[in-house]
Amino acid sequence: MKILLTANKTYRGAPDSICWYFWEPLIKLGHEVHFYDTVAGDPDNTFTQIIESFRPDLIFSIMTGNTSITPHEPWQPIADETSSGRTRTFNWFCDDTWRFDNFSKIACNAFLACSTPERSYVQKYKDVGYQNILVANWHANSTHYSKISFEDKDIDISFIGAPNKTRKDFFERASVDVEFFFGINQEQLFETFSKSKVSVNLSINNNDPEKKTQMKQRIFEIPAGGGLLMTEYHEGIEEYFEINKEIFTFKTHVEFKEKMDFLSKHPALVEKVATAGHKRFLKEHDSEIRLSKVLESIMSI
Repeated sequence: MKILLTANKTYRGAPDSICWYFWEPLIKLGHEVHFYDTVAGDPDNTFTQIIESFRPDLIFSIMTGNTSITPHEPWQPIADETSSGRTRTFNWFCDDTWRFDNFSKIACNAFLACSTPERSYVQKYKDVGYQNILVANWHANSTHYSKISFEDKDIDISFIGAPNKTRKDFFERASVDVEFFFGINQEQLFETFSKSKVSVNLSINNNDPEKKTQMKQRIFEIPAGGGLLMTEYHEGIEEYFEINKEIFTFKTHVEFKEKMDFLSKHPALVEKVATAGHKRFLKEHDSEIRLSKVLESIMSI
């Protein structure tokens, strides 16, 4: 079908990450995709003109309401399409654990359907009168990861992200030697996860004033590279990976330290669990698989 993909080209701070995680998989699934950048807009056409000329079957949006970053988010034209019933409209919400009350529960009304990464939030949407809410979690595009045998991975423990005080304090308290990677581009991210035997994910979002955990894309990016996911526990992660068989989790720096010390003495177990996690990822969480199911759900509404 014809899809008008509406998003920030530098989504999550990575130039062209929308290409790898959304545009490219949608193309591979056989769809005709037109991209509209909510940062730069289109100097030649308004969003309404693009709709009229392209005539999409679906407007697939990843809009955040942050006008300082994405000043060209076309809220009114999309709401108009939703009201008219001419075009299916959809938004991919990312941060419901800390943005539901001040953003998602209001913004959802501009769209025919929306998604949340948090199954526990489905009822919250229904409680405010919004029924067409899907559970759609993060994913990763496996085609961009290098296939490196486990024995040839040369990074023991990696963490990708800004080495802010909260994160540095966590690893210092745990006394675990972790190699930080910060300021890298998307290709370097793929390479780092492909070369890492163990990669760590911290699930707390530092933008959240209450510092709650949430589903992060790292939960899927790490197994995509074939390394072991060691992640801070978040409620519902069991739906995606089996703990202690496909991934390992922790809740405190003490538990993290204990598990890393144990795994350092059992390298065969690290490889076994990493391999199982990678297989589960390829079976259920690759970008094409995830987006195919999301599109099927949207088009059934």
